[in-house]
Amino acid sequence: MFASLRAVRACAGFAMLFIALLLPAGSAFAQQSAADFYRGKTVTILVGSPPGGGYDLYARLIAPYLAKKLDAQVIIENRAGGSGLLALNVLNSSRPDGLTLMNASAEGAIMSKLTDRPGARWDLQKLNWLARVSTEPKVWFVARNSKIHNFDDALHAPKLMWSATGPADNISDVVAVLSAATGLHSKIVNGYKGAKDMALAVANGEVDAGVLTVSSVLPMLKSGDLVPIAIIGHKRWPDLPNVPTIFELTKIAPDKTWWIDFREQVGEVQRALVAPPGVPQDRVDYLRATLREVLTDPAVIAQGNKANLPVSFLDGVALQKQIENIMQNAAGDHLPQIQQVVLHQYF
Repeated sequence: MFASLRAVRACAGFAMLFIALLLPAGSAFAQQSAADFYRGKTVTILVGSPPGGGYDLYARLIAPYLAKKLDAQVIIENRAGGSGLLALNVLNSSRPDGLTLMNASAEGAIMSKLTDRPGARWDLQKLNWLARVSTEPKVWFVARNSKIHNFDDALHAPKLMWSATGPADNISDVVAVLSAATGLHSKIVNGYKGAKDMALAVANGEVDAGVLTVSSVLPMLKSGDLVPIAIIGHKRWPDLPNVPTIFELTKIAPDKTWWIDFREQVGEVQRALVAPPGVPQDRVDYLRATLREVLTDPAVIAQGNKANLPVSFLDGVALQKQIENIMQNAAGDHLPQIQQVVLHQYF
């Protein structure tokens, strides 16, 4: 009798242990299940700009390392259009299986939602943010033979023409914010396809000035085809140590500095990998863990630095919280003013 009772208790103990192993979403079983799911599959990384731009180059840097970690095929699909709106909307409506990702402009997505940009159908807090890939400041530049040589020249120009892809594209909004803070007489010209086209428009004299993320324009700055004027932020950037910040070039009125502070905060999340809403949590966790391994791999970092693509990783959980915080707090009471300036004033 006692032997039978001991046998029953032993069986019950084994059953409880088995159930305990199965239940937690973050358990080894769940992780193994996600790993099995990706093995041999094809993962697509969407890019909302043409080949050759910064977002495309970062995606292609990451793809082979991610493929090796997942034991899967990883392909890049460029879906340019709507200043990144098209690709992010495609991601948002894609099948929630974790096989479609995007190397997205998190800052552009935030600005589109803050300004109620038509066509921005996604909910930032329902998207699954996986990892920040990089964050850099924006640099203001002009052509080598430009009549604009410094900030004072720009300030006294009757009209300063800037290249952009569209409203709230994470370029035109930076120009608008810079102009509102400093008093530049700016006119933003939309319709360019991506970073390369915007930079060439400045170099060829189609427009007077441009703003891009440092790495997107660094080769043309080093070659001398373009000349930097200022870093749009509070700190100089290591790749351009002799280029002053906008705060070094001019005294911005105390009631105007919030423009730069606001846009700099939005820019902290910059390039980020994201999955659509509804992806099973174990796959989200697995992708986040895998991308941590990829983006902290010394080989990836070294290859990125060699190609002027610096990696500045932030894990997906922290990134998700940071985006939510920006959406809730960054604009404060200034939101109506931001919407007017970013979407209308300089077009």
